[in-house]
Amino acid sequence: MTERQQAEQPERRPRETGAATPPRRAASPRKTAAQVSSLLQLSSYLVSVLDPQELQAHLAARLVETLPSVQAGILWINHNGRLRPSAVVGLELDAPAVQLLMSSQLRPGEGVAGLAFQRLEPQIVATPLGYRATAEQIAPANLALFQHLGEHLPRHLTVAAVPLRVGSETLGVLELLNLGESSDHGWRPLARADIPMLQTFANLAASALKNAQLYAEAQRNERRLKAFDAVVTAISTATDLTDLVRSVLDVLVDLLPGSCGALLLREPAHDRLDLAAQHGLPPPCVAALRQLPVAEAPFAEVVHYGQPMQRPLLEERGEGAFLAAGLHACAYFPLLAGGTVAGVLALYGDSDLSKVADKEMLMPICNQVGFAIANVRLYADSQSERRKLHTVIASIAEGVLLCDAQGRLTMANDAALGLLRLDSPPFEQPLAAMPDFYRMRDMEGRPLHLEQLPFARALAGEVFQDYRLMLSGVSGDETVMSFSGAPARADDGTIEGAVVVFRDVTASQKLERAKDEFLAVAAHELRSPLAAVRSYADLLLRREQQRSEADPRDLHGLTILTQQVSHMLRMVDNLLDVSRIDAGQLDLQIQPINLVSLAGQVLDQQRPAAGNRSLVLTHDVDELLVEGDSLRIRQVLTNLVSNAIKYTPPESEITVSLCRLDADADAAQELAGPGVLVRVTDQGAGIPPEQQSKLFQRFYRARNSRAEGLGLGLYLSRQFVQMHGGRIWVESVEDAGSSFCFTLPLTQAQLQAHTAGDSAV
Repeated sequence: MTERQQAEQPERRPRETGAATPPRRAASPRKTAAQVSSLLQLSSYLVSVLDPQELQAHLAARLVETLPSVQAGILWINHNGRLRPSAVVGLELDAPAVQLLMSSQLRPGEGVAGLAFQRLEPQIVATPLGYRATAEQIAPANLALFQHLGEHLPRHLTVAAVPLRVGSETLGVLELLNLGESSDHGWRPLARADIPMLQTFANLAASALKNAQLYAEAQRNERRLKAFDAVVTAISTATDLTDLVRSVLDVLVDLLPGSCGALLLREPAHDRLDLAAQHGLPPPCVAALRQLPVAEAPFAEVVHYGQPMQRPLLEERGEGAFLAAGLHACAYFPLLAGGTVAGVLALYGDSDLSKVADKEMLMPICNQVGFAIANVRLYADSQSERRKLHTVIASIAEGVLLCDAQGRLTMANDAALGLLRLDSPPFEQPLAAMPDFYRMRDMEGRPLHLEQLPFARALAGEVFQDYRLMLSGVSGDETVMSFSGAPARADDGTIEGAVVVFRDVTASQKLERAKDEFLAVAAHELRSPLAAVRSYADLLLRREQQRSEADPRDLHGLTILTQQVSHMLRMVDNLLDVSRIDAGQLDLQIQPINLVSLAGQVLDQQRPAAGNRSLVLTHDVDELLVEGDSLRIRQVLTNLVSNAIKYTPPESEITVSLCRLDADADAAQELAGPGVLVRVTDQGAGIPPEQQSKLFQRFYRARNSRAEGLGLGLYLSRQFVQMHGGRIWVESVEDAGSSFCFTLPLTQAQLQAHTAGDSAV
């Protein structure tokens, strides 16, 4: 919205609706001053509370006690753009209603609280029709909630919702309810005049909540630092590898109350994991971990990919002994030494293990343990092994530099000298001389400060990757280098040096820049004429709609025209979508989608291009709801139908079929439960088997293909389907047509309807 449009918007005021409200008695200045004073005292109390859970639990209750015109309240907290109840006070609800309320979540604009959250301004509603009448819109998932509240609350009530904001951040909404008259002679119902006072209090309460959250985060960070220090101490005081693993495991298990565990070391020569230490495990569990081939281990993925895993224990994964011992959950963490997995930390406990096994705390610790294990093994190796290590470093294709604690260069491999264009390493060179010596600058061309040097960052304890700098040669040519570095620590945890690995990325940097410039120019040049066409098409459609004798056929044609032009504008973003996917920056706008309706719209849009080909839609139910991005799902369907039209001969039939999948169906193997199968079938020439596996690759075009395009449609379709948690594939036989299929998970509402239908049968 432009500044002029914003200026022309009407001033928003707190919403107040309803009829037949009781007469409102103005509060006396003395009464108002007393309430303001009470609210300030309550704010002072809130500021003194440092536990965010305690603060959320008591905020609404203390406010209800302070304001005589408020009998009940709900504190809604923002969780990733949805409001979830954190505390409820003053509502006489039965157990099912309480459970329904506490498990609910509101979207922006849903109910009075959702409306305040969406508009970022307080709302007030007075109604004689009950709580259900306070909501302008209710999602199907929350209909039961509003119905329950409407049955338990009086019909005459006033509801005020005030957003809890700190700067530009909205922490939640405070919903206050006036449930009827009070015996207090100074009582009066909530009114719009109370909004400024309530908003001021809400701002103070939001500040208190934010401060408590920051304090709790600081406490968590302090616990992580203490845990890290404890592990570092255990590492530094260990005398050998056996002592090291036992000490580290004891410290880690003590950090997680109610847990037990084991530490296994990897033997790369035999591709095996050996039990090095255990803490609190029953004998059958110890026997199950004694010696494990990596391929048969229940945590083989952790070893292969170097990523942690947390899940329930599974009989089929060889964890029956742990289930028999009364354990329910496991957490496996790799012990990384650089890019090598030196071992695995295995933790076991009850179903709440994932809540106490903090990955942000344990992963740095496990990395440190992995390095410590590698260092102990290195110290135990012979002089021959040290020479082998030196040979490996010298043979690395990337440049490797090592420095001491003062930042003076101690070692450089041949690749490093070649990349830096040096005949010999400048040993004993001070850190402060490096920027001028190597002519280093950042990617904006600014000279580097001392603390920005790769060695300085690593010596400060930082671990970093792909830190790009520009280096200027004697001839003035510029080279872009990508640096990765880490500190080298002694047994006692002190930093005694640093290692930096770097490579020349000048060519890839130029390619990335050229690609970005091309995409920007292409998007701009393509969008401008299409935007003009869409504007005029929208204008024609509006004029036709305003005519008293509008022709339905013209309206239908103009509607399809505007839809097609808008779709063309979105398709211009295909190239940009590929770039965003590669960078991990493509976000989905999730909302409920009726696939039956969406598929029908896509077929209507494609009929002009289909000519005399028949487009048929089949479905087993009239409504199939999925959670997804309607634009991306539409792109997938449009790509598949458009391809079917291109490769199907005239006077043939193209079928789009939709059907529900049970959880145990083969096609639903990658879904978390029941889903939807979409199948687009044509009567074309089919696809040879050797080409089918390449169809979804970027820029791939089938042989003998005469259709136009860049070969991005199927690639983007696969990416979009996978981002929605589904799977896409092709089934084809030469000279017998092809079927492109993909699956999507059902929404919770559709699952409930599906379950209810099965029960009725």
